[in-house]
Amino acid sequence: MALHGKPLDNPINWSFRLGRLFGIDIRMHIVFVICAVVLVWMEIPKDGEQTSWSLGSVLVDALGVYAILFLIVLLHEFGHCFGARHTGGEADEILLWPLGGLAFTNPPHNAAAHMITTVAGPLVNVLLCMICTLVLVAWTGRLGAVPWNPLHPMWPADLSFMPTTAQLWVIRLFGLSYFILLINLLPIFPFDGGRIVQAWLWPRKGYQRSMEIATGTGMVGAILVGLFGLFMEQSWLLLMIAVFGYMTCWQNRRMLREQGDIGGGEFGYDFSQGYTSLNREEPRPRKPGIFERRRARRQARKAQRDRELREAHARSVEAILSKISDHGMASLTPRERRILEHETERQRTHEGGGAHED
Repeated sequence: MALHGKPLDNPINWSFRLGRLFGIDIRMHIVFVICAVVLVWMEIPKDGEQTSWSLGSVLVDALGVYAILFLIVLLHEFGHCFGARHTGGEADEILLWPLGGLAFTNPPHNAAAHMITTVAGPLVNVLLCMICTLVLVAWTGRLGAVPWNPLHPMWPADLSFMPTTAQLWVIRLFGLSYFILLINLLPIFPFDGGRIVQAWLWPRKGYQRSMEIATGTGMVGAILVGLFGLFMEQSWLLLMIAVFGYMTCWQNRRMLREQGDIGGGEFGYDFSQGYTSLNREEPRPRKPGIFERRRARRQARKAQRDRELREAHARSVEAILSKISDHGMASLTPRERRILEHETERQRTHEGGGAHED
């Protein structure tokens, strides 16, 4: 049994298509919807709870936060996709699931391409935070309105500052983007921080050894995050991140042991392509990058112009010869004489070149 052409025995395939943008399919995992419903329900005041918030305001507040989170994660994954395409690779699908997003990409199998693809995602979050910072500082006239504290990314750094409702949404946009940036920069494979470590080590240690170091570091980091999560209010989120990171590192290390080192210290098949631990298909041939495609288009246009000029010249020569046949050489204009002389010289040169080659 399969869903949208993918086997249902793999839980990662339990998703549905939201649409297609820039040639990239956007899918949402069913568990993402379930988690969103559960978390919104948890925010609703229960019987006996004293609160000044109405049911309507709580729902608007919770749904607004999740809508912002959805947008930030989607933009982050588009960053990875565009980064892969910039290197000449491919990107065809984004999956939104409870732990954020997964961009299915296939960059060229080299360290620089993987580094660019990886860094492009966090750069989107940095850009969003910079925009929110400029807006908040210009709006409020104080730097303390920006939630710099990584332990409290949803609160202004200056706790005495009381934001308006509109300013609060900008603070939330900054905070959520800041939180996703910090989580992704953890040195836990396959999060962006772990992939940056692996791409940096790749030219120094070879592909396989760099993967071994990155995944080993990721397993230790996952254990530390899990222990830290036990003392936090939202421990379930950190524990899920820790379990996912540890299992992904373990799976990648197992596959390294099974397939071994191929070709001078670099693993010939990139089983961890994209931003998941899933195997999709054999790496496809490298597609030309943006500058290579632009150069190819210029060369094609030049070849087309040259071909048109040659065809126009041939037609002119044919017309001149026909005119000579009908009316004689005296009927030619100065321009027609120059064209005929140029063609005569060109054929003489061409014939001489051909005789020399023989």
